[in-house]
Amino acid sequence: METGAGRIVVHPANGRVSGSVRIPGSKSITNRAIALAVSSTGTSLITNPLFSDDTERGLDAAQALGCKVLIRDDEIEITGIGRQRPVPQATINVGSAGTIARFLPCVLAFGESGEWHLTSSAQMAKRPIDGLGAALNQLGDPLEYSENPGRYPITVRGGRIRSSIAHVDGSVSSQYLSGLLLAAPMNATPMRITTDGTVVQSEYVRMTIDCMRRFGARVGASDDLSRIDVEPVEYRATKFDVEADASTATYFAALPAVAGGAIELTNLARASRQPDIQFVEILTAFGCTADWTGDFGVRIRRPQGLTRLRGGHHFNLNACSDVALTVAALSAFADAPVEISGVEHIRHHECDRIDAMTAVLRAVGACVQERPDGWLIEPGTVRWAEVQTRDDHRMAMASALIGIGGRGISLDHPACVAKTCPTFFELLSELGLSSDRTAAGH
Repeated sequence: METGAGRIVVHPANGRVSGSVRIPGSKSITNRAIALAVSSTGTSLITNPLFSDDTERGLDAAQALGCKVLIRDDEIEITGIGRQRPVPQATINVGSAGTIARFLPCVLAFGESGEWHLTSSAQMAKRPIDGLGAALNQLGDPLEYSENPGRYPITVRGGRIRSSIAHVDGSVSSQYLSGLLLAAPMNATPMRITTDGTVVQSEYVRMTIDCMRRFGARVGASDDLSRIDVEPVEYRATKFDVEADASTATYFAALPAVAGGAIELTNLARASRQPDIQFVEILTAFGCTADWTGDFGVRIRRPQGLTRLRGGHHFNLNACSDVALTVAALSAFADAPVEISGVEHIRHHECDRIDAMTAVLRAVGACVQERPDGWLIEPGTVRWAEVQTRDDHRMAMASALIGIGGRGISLDHPACVAKTCPTFFELLSELGLSSDRTAAGH
């Protein structure tokens, strides 16, 4: 990802916000759909996909493996290869795409023989994948670390799966379990995958199973995901519509909370499987109102008499940890302390997000107690600051909220938002919220 060394100044809102936003497609679902289309026979059509750095890595991988990929305005056509490997050797760069980095090794391992060298960005190489390697290598010896144990780069060899039973540690990342599940139908015999029943962000695994079934898989799972059985059924190409990204939606849904006014998110699915849909309820705890307009679409409003957001909460965000930074940003505008817990694993995402947000909140005037799994945030008078995003898309978007609701903020690496929402600053501009990529100071 080319993020450059420039900065962006996000200016405070000039009055209450109003307007509507169509949220881009889900990154998580788009990348699952790409992996499933690659693993299918026939041609799949993915509509309303997210086009971002992460999803482009998935499409690049599909083409590198010999899939035919056609991209149109708002859809992607992929002719899959199933278990076949028309390109039996290749070097593929997954960049900083966490889902692709976890899904691709599994897809490759469960197919025909071949050898692929997978490289990554320096950022991704710092993130552990040892839980994935341990799970895969129980089944044979398909994965080998090329430099550092438990980290990218890696080499994956196909045709080496010899067992049909695997245990996955789901306590660090649900993506290990999702990756193994996506590939499991390609096994020659039924697969049984077990966990200890504690899977971080378990709804993402259930999302994976839902997506697999859309492509014809037969999957049975216990309620706590401690046992999952997958039949050896060939994936069928299908038409797949990607719903709005609930994680990206949080940054726009939070705008009335920090600046006043109302925003309508026109395509957010009320019954979404994405765990970050819970953010709508969190906004109501802070004192905002949320009115759904049917199965899709919600209007978020901050009542005029609410001068500061309602604090005094304890949010355990283990199940929806991608909203933790957004909730932390809102906490700076509350009328009482807010405690956030259950998100220790976000220290191992694009950056140590707990440490990074602590630094931002302190820079803008909040009093923060950093804890191993979150924060206790005591609000203060929010001030102007120059802060570091650490090249992390969620840090950039959450920090922008603080600037909009406060006195403005200067962010480095503004282009990092391209990982999940390349149009983030443009969408803000359409709502009358300005930013300046050339200003260097207050």
